[in-house]
Parts: sequence; structure tokens; C-alpha cells
Amino acid sequence: MRKLDVLKYIGILSFVNIVSAQTLTIDQSYQLAVENYPLIKQYELIEKSKEYTLSNANKAYLPQISVTAIEGYVFGDFPSMGSSGSDSKFKFIGLGQVNQVIWDGGATKTQKKIIEASSNVDKASVEVSLYDLRSRVNQLYFGILLIEEQMKQLEIQNAILANNIDKVKKLHENGLAYKTDVDEMKAEQLILSRQKKDFEYTKNGYQTMLSYLIGKNINQTKFEKPINAAGLDTIIKRPEQLRFANQRNLINAQSEMQKVSLMPKIGLLGAGVVFAPGINFGTNKISSVGVAGLSVNWDIKGLYKNSNEKELTKQQLKQIDLQEEIFLFNTRFQMNQKTTDMERQNSILKDDDAIVKLRQTIREGYQLKYDTGAGPLIDLLNATEKEGNARAEKALHEIQLLMTAYEYQTIKGN
Repeated sequence: MRKLDVLKYIGILSFVNIVSAQTLTIDQSYQLAVENYPLIKQYELIEKSKEYTLSNANKAYLPQISVTAIEGYVFGDFPSMGSSGSDSKFKFIGLGQVNQVIWDGGATKTQKKIIEASSNVDKASVEVSLYDLRSRVNQLYFGILLIEEQMKQLEIQNAILANNIDKVKKLHENGLAYKTDVDEMKAEQLILSRQKKDFEYTKNGYQTMLSYLIGKNINQTKFEKPINAAGLDTIIKRPEQLRFANQRNLINAQSEMQKVSLMPKIGLLGAGVVFAPGINFGTNKISSVGVAGLSVNWDIKGLYKNSNEKELTKQQLKQIDLQEEIFLFNTRFQMNQKTTDMERQNSILKDDDAIVKLRQTIREGYQLKYDTGAGPLIDLLNATEKEGNARAEKALHEIQLLMTAYEYQTIKGN
């Protein structure tokens, strides 16, 4: 996902009551998890910090005024052309200066670039952290779906047993079946009931964790089974890539400041000095002198380290390139793993279909034998259990394939 796009990813207000419809999708879970995560508040803090810092940078062209007042002891003979009526060596001198920048060599412009680039790096880092929430959602959401599918298979087995119990009860009432057959089937039902309770407690635990993660009560919510999201698209679009790009922008912006240090600074200068009576050049009054003009400041010390700064920038950019190369290598490695897993799971599912059909046919055959008195109950119960296990394994593999497909999308960036 290229740049999470804050407004799109966190901010649709009408989405707040989305769970009230009693249906939850995995995409909605992603979005709610991001909205509920405390780190999301970092976006606003980063933006406010950027605004204030940019505002300070823009004030560089405002007139700079400095005033200094001195009341001190004068050593030696201070120039004086008049008499103040006092021979005290303690005198007052006031100094004032006004500087107005005309051209700062591009320092302000570059500083604003650095502020913007630094803010983008911070935002990208937040996006990376928020994107990691998708993996947590996947684990919990598909865990719930898997449990629900397992519970459905238990219901199928229970329905088969319940139907047989009704048959055997009638046969027993007519003296054509043993009471132990009814008890055997009831015992199997109790085993299924125990398994169902275990699944229910596990599901409640998953729902509690997902509720906490997304900030919504989902105890009465229906979880929509997503379609298989697998595709041949191998293009990686992760927020980490945006962070790498922003880090490069920041390094390049910072390197421009070295160029700025080589430029002269031009401005207007106004300065004045005020002398208290007793330090004057004429009558016994306050004396002053002022100067105004164009100021040029050129510090060439940047020339000495310019070449080293350029090499340092190159090395920093190479480090970013290497980090991105490692990230892409690891990401592609994970994608290949998931692709292999999906191929294996698809192959297993083809066998699952065949196994379920055979187990159903076998169970129906033992059912017919038992109904006609040609076969024992134990054979029917074993066949029923094996059919249930085959259906449960198929359901397990279906959800695993679906989860692997979504993990693949999460790894490459959807």
C-alpha cells in the first residue's frame, strides 16, 4: 500500500457505526484497527510540530533588533569633548542594532525543505507501524472463521446422529433394536457437544482480542468470509518503500544546507550608540552616533569540509539503498514462501474433495447396512466420525488457504 493516505485509511466518519449492521468484513477490521490504535494520534502531533517549525523558519526574514545597555566603570581616558559636571568613572552607554536580511544564501528555503522532509519521514514511520496491524487482524479474524467452520462440521455430524437416534428409538420401542445402540449414539452426541463448547470458548477469546484491537463490541457480529485474494501480481507496494524515499529526500535536503554555507549573506544594517552626559562630544547633553548601510557576510570555512560532506551524503544514500534492497529481498522471500504454501494447500484441497465424497459414500453404505440389520452400530459410528473428520480437515484447509492468500497480500502490500 503506497502511503496509507490518512483521510482514506482513518478518517471516514460515517464508518463509525459500521458494526451496528451486525456484519464485519476483514477490510473493515483493518480500518477499525487503525482508527482505534493510539499511535494514530501521532499524525496530528507531527503535523502541528511541522506547522510551528515552518512558522519559525519563515520568521528568518523579519527584522532582527538587538539593544544593549551598559552602566559600567570606564578604565583609562574615554574620549570626551565636554564637561558633565561629574568626574565619576561610572558611565552609561546604549547600543542598538537592526538587521534586515535581504538574501540568506537560500538557508530559509532549505531549512523549510528539511522540515518538510523530516515530517514526511516521521509520518511514513507511523504508517509502517500501523500497517503491521494487518497481520494481527489476519490472525484473529481467520482464527474466528476457522472455528466457525469447525463448528459447522460438528453440526453436520450431530444432525446425522440425531436422525439415527430417532430411528433407533422407534426400533427399540418395537423391540427391533438394543437400548445400548441409543446410548452409544447419545454418548457420541455428548462428545460433539463437548467439542462444541471448547470451540465456543476459544472463539469468544478470539472475539475478545479482536474487539479490543478494533475498539468495537463484536460478540453478536457475523464475520463475512472473504473471497480468495490471491493473484499473480508480485509488485511490492509497502509503506516501508515510502519511508525509504522520504529518508532520501531528507538526506538530500540536509546536503543542500552545506551548499548554503558556501554562500554569502546579504542584508541591511542599522546601528546606533547612545552616550549619557559626561561622555559626549560637545554640550552637556546625551550624545549619539548612528550608521546604516548594506552588510555582506561570507564565511568560507564551509569550503574546507565541502568535499567530505558530499562523500558523507553519498554514503548515507548508499545505506538507505542497501536497507531497501534487504527489505525487498526479505519481502520477496516471504512472498515466495506463501506462494509455495498456496500451491500445496490447493493440491491438498483437491484430495480433500475426493476424500469427503468417499467418506460420505462409505457412511451411507454403513447406514444402509445398519438400517437393514446387516451391519453393527460401531461400523456406522466409525464411518460417521471419519466423515466428520474429513469435512473438518477440508474446512481447515480452505480457511488456511484463504488466510495464506491474505497474508501474501499483506506481505506485498495490497
